[in-house]
Amino acid sequence: MTEVAADVAASKPRFVVRAVLRTDVGLVRSENQDFGTYTTVEEEQESHPGGRLLIVADGMGGHRGGATASRLAGETVKSQYLGSETRDVPTALRESLTRANARIFSEAQLNPELRGMGTTTSALAVRGHDAWFAHVGDSRIYMVRDGEIKQLTDDHSLVASMVREGLLTSKEAETHPRRNVLQRSMGVAEDVEIDVRGPYELRIGDIFVLCSDGLHGVVKEDEILEVAKMPIEEAADEFLRRALERGAPDNVTVIVARVEPAGPDDPVYDEKFDDTQETEGIDRSLFDETVRDSPGADHDDTIPVHAVTIETPPPPAPAPEESAKTAPGTAPVAGDEAPTAPQPIIRADASDPQRSSPVLKWTLLVALVLGAAGAWLYWNWQEGLATPAHSTNR
Repeated sequence: MTEVAADVAASKPRFVVRAVLRTDVGLVRSENQDFGTYTTVEEEQESHPGGRLLIVADGMGGHRGGATASRLAGETVKSQYLGSETRDVPTALRESLTRANARIFSEAQLNPELRGMGTTTSALAVRGHDAWFAHVGDSRIYMVRDGEIKQLTDDHSLVASMVREGLLTSKEAETHPRRNVLQRSMGVAEDVEIDVRGPYELRIGDIFVLCSDGLHGVVKEDEILEVAKMPIEEAADEFLRRALERGAPDNVTVIVARVEPAGPDDPVYDEKFDDTQETEGIDRSLFDETVRDSPGADHDDTIPVHAVTIETPPPPAPAPEESAKTAPGTAPVAGDEAPTAPQPIIRADASDPQRSSPVLKWTLLVALVLGAAGAWLYWNWQEGLATPAHSTNR
């Protein structure tokens, strides 16, 4: 960071993002297939990307499937983001949603009851003075600033694409019979295209509303703008109340977040360390889902390997007529040199006092055997001289 950039960063007020989550099954559905979550202050301080992460997911896929898909999406995106090795927020977001998509798809293939399940996923990351989002599906992220509201995400639905192409008006799309058809969702295929955008420079007083279509389908933008002006706790409750008043035909989930100046007791993520700095004090295996799900990951790789010598016996000397040939399956060696013996897999440290040459070991062993044999023969010869010869009659 240059001195000018450091001075600019130091002159900006420190921000904190306060958030409230509300979710409800609604008045028609028997099961809540939505899922919402956000990071805690403790999690944010330990994560490498840092900042606050907010996630809303709206599942689909019949009984169990939708709820499972949305929960897997929310939990996996959060854990992968917290455990990411990069400080680049867009990269961390994309990798997190990519991993979540793969996990949902894998679970659906393994369990026939979950076949076809999928989910929308909208994730907003706020760090320092900037915000980024990653998005798949038709859940939405709105930003409210200076009395105006803007939808940051694009709906990945059939009617939304028809509106963008001029085939439908926004009013017609609200009642179109295929308005619930998604063109893109998490977990229905091995790969998914993910929208990642940002940074959006933040200001004090900015408000973000993340919601499933159970809210934005019955509460329109002008009302969302009106309610968002309330304190966030009241706004979240009011969003839920209005959806229920209008029949709540779908599950309703909403997160309301506001950017506020940080108080003296508010922990704030430190943006000043280098991008290559390692994060200390965090066990990344707790967050890395790829470790838990990988085949053979149940063994303990932390057991120390003690110094062990695995000696490779010297190859037998070749016959004179074979000295210029190579063994089957080996390549000739330049200069007609003999191929080197395979290297041992694990070697003892060079300072190991018990390490010795195999030739010296065999030499000592042969000398001991020959010495013992000579002593035995000499003793029997002396006994024969001292004992008179005799014969046995039969």
